[in-house]
Amino acid sequence: MEVSDRFMFVNIREYLAQGDNEKVGEPELMRMISDFSCPKNPDVEQFLKKSCVEFTKKNQSVTYLVHDMEDGVLVAYFTIALKPLTVRDETVSNTVKKKIKRISEFDEQTKSYTMSAFLIAQLGKNYTNDADKRITGGGRSCLSWHGAL
Repeated sequence: MEVSDRFMFVNIREYLAQGDNEKVGEPELMRMISDFSCPKNPDVEQFLKKSCVEFTKKNQSVTYLVHDMEDGVLVAYFTIALKPLTVRDETVSNTVKKKIKRISEFDEQTKSYTMSAFLIAQLGKNYTNDADKRITGGGRSCLSWHGAL
């Protein structure tokens, strides 16, 4: 769990690690996210309610819940995935190549570097009971890059 001055970020793995405990485990997590609403992008809402737990269990991504520190209200969530990033050799300078070589693998056949990168796979604000007004964000308050997963 991470805490800022105003918000608390909870990795859903913390709930899942508690098993089927009704008060702190997966059932509590499912109850908590059942009230999440994102009418601007229903896919964002559906991902949280139907897919984030399975994606986390399969180590395909991890979801963080963002709570208001004042009263614990769920105001938003975000999901991060680790994805391969490929860069063609001819598209970068020699200086960049030196830096990339330290964190990537070079494929002689394709003449490209492959490295891991973090992807914000899902991002959404909770519109239930005006919780969205407690946290700032862009004009498109619910964004989804689910297709990238």
